[in-house]
Amino acid sequence: MELFWYMMALVVPAFLIVMFTAFTRNRYVAIILVFIIFAVSISRGFYNSEWVIYLDALSIVIGYMLIDIFNVEQHKNDEKK
Repeated sequence: MELFWYMMALVVPAFLIVMFTAFTRNRYVAIILVFIIFAVSISRGFYNSEWVIYLDALSIVIGYMLIDIFNVEQHKNDEKK
């Protein structure tokens, strides 16, 4: 069961950053939203290990890099021009 938490810590923050960037079209708003979500969950005690917090931080960086690679915040109208 512990492996599940580590795998989720690697995937979920990166996915949330990409998803929030696609919705808001602003990477900084997406990062702030993800930090707020994880700060609240840390303060509520939902993390069972410090390694999960470290993996979440790594995943946030990976999500930021994915945004740069795939240009998620570009509007579709800009591509047609």
